[in-house]
Amino acid sequence: MDTSKRKRIKEFCNKQFYQAVNSKARLKIFQGGTRSGKSWSLQQYCLYLMTTQKDPLTISIVRKTLPALKRSVIRDFLHISKNLGIYWQGVHNRSENVFEYNGHTLEFFSADDAQKIRGSARDILWLNEANELLFEDYRQLAMRTRGHILIDFNPSDPIHWIYDLMDRTDAETFISTYKDNKFLPDELVNEIERIKDKDPDYWRVYGEGQRAVFSQRQIFLDWQYIDKKDFPEFDDTIIGIDFGYSQDVAAVCEVARVGDKLYVHEWLYKKGMTNRDLAEFLKSNNLNHKITFCDSAEPKSIEELKQMDVWAKPAIKGQGSINAGISLLKEFDIIVSNESINLKKEQQSYLWEELKDGTIINKPVDKMNHLMDALRYATYSRYKNRYDFFVI
Repeated sequence: MDTSKRKRIKEFCNKQFYQAVNSKARLKIFQGGTRSGKSWSLQQYCLYLMTTQKDPLTISIVRKTLPALKRSVIRDFLHISKNLGIYWQGVHNRSENVFEYNGHTLEFFSADDAQKIRGSARDILWLNEANELLFEDYRQLAMRTRGHILIDFNPSDPIHWIYDLMDRTDAETFISTYKDNKFLPDELVNEIERIKDKDPDYWRVYGEGQRAVFSQRQIFLDWQYIDKKDFPEFDDTIIGIDFGYSQDVAAVCEVARVGDKLYVHEWLYKKGMTNRDLAEFLKSNNLNHKITFCDSAEPKSIEELKQMDVWAKPAIKGQGSINAGISLLKEFDIIVSNESINLKKEQQSYLWEELKDGTIINKPVDKMNHLMDALRYATYSRYKNRYDFFVI
């Protein structure tokens, strides 16, 4: 590529591009709020390397799932590379999600592809929205990366393995906000700034790009997270289901009780699931013969699951059952599998409502609580009378 085109890559760039270019650290960590331009800038950086480096490079761009990659980074790649003219001079294997240009290879794959995670080595690794990944995902990929590692994320987790990486001597952290994105339209700026007075916790993360903190409004503070393989053996487990389809996700979790401990694992968090889809999912994971407590507001769905060989029962609900269920959960030490990414996010955003005068009231905010509801259905329905059941 000629010099003029190389200059064009840098011409329309936010500060994260120059930070990536100038940093000598092995770990380049980009922490930021919403619409700060992190992903776009790092995609520009990868294409910049492919036009300036003489020795062949293999660059791997990884996100938790392939659909998420296609909706974000791959879309950015197509837009930027086509505008620069790079795309038309390379070879794009869409089925393999690999782009080859000037002897360099740019590959996109998801962290849920175990074969790719433990596959061949690379020169440069970019973990997009890295807070969605497990530490073991990072470790396997990092061990196969010869050069530097790019990490971008929204700091929505009060505790995360990424923060531990920041303490390394070979790491450099860059923080950005929407104000650092000089190409953001005024309409989006105004939309983001509306959050400021409405939700200070959300604003701290997505407006200011700062690490989330445990809020006084947070309902559950002290859950423990371990790998599912480190769970003990259970004689019995139960299932909780919160139904969803187009607007809300269907959420499924499995719960086991060991004395005063509850072990919880997220199985499903997905939109578009019919009752038949749910039944087939439960059967394929040998969960259909476990007692399954479902949202009792949908008796038709429960009956359909029964007809498809699922041991479905209506959850115990009624006046005061939400707070009673929360109180019951607080009596247990709750241990969650590290694989339960969506449950972890819901735990951290499950808050008591706050009045305009700042008073916190004993009523949970009714949003992003699908797995929380499923967990509460299962636990409250089975252990409402805690000592009526055999303690494992």
